[in-house]
Amino acid sequence: AAAPVFHDLDEVTSSTLGINKNPWWVKERDFKNPTVPIDWSKVTRQSGVFQGLPRPTVADFTKAGVVGGTSTDLETPEMALTLYDAMAKEFPGWTPGYAGMGDTRTTALCNASKFMMFGAWPGNMEMGGKRVNVIGAIMAAGGSPTFTPWLGPQLDTTTRPQDFGAPVWQGTPEENLKTCRSAFRFFGGSDVGAIEIDDDALKFIHSQIGGKAVVVEDVEEAYETATKMVIPRKCKWILMWSARQSLEATRRQAGITESHAVWYSYSRFPKVGAQFQEFIRGLGYQALNPGMMGFLANPLAALAGMGEHGRMSSPTITPKYGTTNRAMWALITDLPLLPTPPIDFGAYKFCKTCGICADSCPFNLIQKGDPTWENPASAKSGIQQGTFEGWRTNTADCPHCPTCQGTCPFNSKPDSFLHAVVKGTVANTPLLNSFFTNMEKAMDYGRKDPEEWWDMDDFTYGIDTSY
Repeated sequence: AAAPVFHDLDEVTSSTLGINKNPWWVKERDFKNPTVPIDWSKVTRQSGVFQGLPRPTVADFTKAGVVGGTSTDLETPEMALTLYDAMAKEFPGWTPGYAGMGDTRTTALCNASKFMMFGAWPGNMEMGGKRVNVIGAIMAAGGSPTFTPWLGPQLDTTTRPQDFGAPVWQGTPEENLKTCRSAFRFFGGSDVGAIEIDDDALKFIHSQIGGKAVVVEDVEEAYETATKMVIPRKCKWILMWSARQSLEATRRQAGITESHAVWYSYSRFPKVGAQFQEFIRGLGYQALNPGMMGFLANPLAALAGMGEHGRMSSPTITPKYGTTNRAMWALITDLPLLPTPPIDFGAYKFCKTCGICADSCPFNLIQKGDPTWENPASAKSGIQQGTFEGWRTNTADCPHCPTCQGTCPFNSKPDSFLHAVVKGTVANTPLLNSFFTNMEKAMDYGRKDPEEWWDMDDFTYGIDTSY
């Protein structure tokens, strides 16, 4: 990848690098040529059905003597005990509390952060002096379990200009992409990228979502039936958008599962996506939401220049925020967008010699060593083999524990000259990568004691918006 060459300020402002205000060391690559090698001839659309762990019951946890059975169903009781032991060793004095998430105030914050997580309607809740099963009532009326439908909310209050004889918004593809970023930043998102849909890009949109076929048809308006979700052929762009997760809370996760850093992000960001769908509708266009499980985020993010594929495999490593992104989501739209090419800031090469995240995994599920075209340990999860030369976490056995995400060296803030020099060097030469990895370990920039968070003067939402 070559550094971009600009001849005047107009070229600087029109570069896609300026859309997200990436650091100077970020380079653009050719379209469809991310840092991770892809064998396009072997990539096919997947069904979107991936194997995970069996779901133990509260009784299973109780029988094994594990507290916290009401807090999670993502791991086995044996895994929970392993996590408790690992947390106690990492943070002396840490205890699982009554729910497996730590002390009472941490448990309270975690549980409060789960309200309407993933865009799901609440179950039983207090309303007017009564306990009302909200999701039950909505489902009984023929509704869906979430407020994040394929076609968007389409509220009565969201008007479209064409319905009133007014012209739809007209902007250049570059103006439209900048408009999208401004709207996302207002709603609570971070960065954006765009891909013009071709046969290859479509391979990363799953062939079915929730048991319904996802198909492309020659129609003007998207629609959904009991058996299929339809993409109009005129919807030629995938808009990728990201939203940040609290850095300091992420570094201080401990317990039976992920913490309030994750849960509150999953509570906020579906609303961001739904509001953005309404915004695009208000411009006179369509924005289709495949949902969290309707596409492969990592390859689309790499193709759209949002970040690079790394060892953890599921989180995309971004140049400004590392892996502290909870949303790396996609919308399909007919709003013309300026495609953004893949980027290179040295993350893929750095991961080859780092491995801190893999070493931190209590269950040894993150692939170690050099990138490969296949990883038998991850095959049972349903992840395609032979399609890219990278790393594949064994997600079939991953209990979504709180460890790896907070260890990535790219999470570091750009608030010191040293961090800027390191990232700038990593982006341009891999010669010092091993040295920087050892320095990261020695300086202990990764995970921190959960108790420290309560004494911090953290930012609103835990997000430092200065970068």
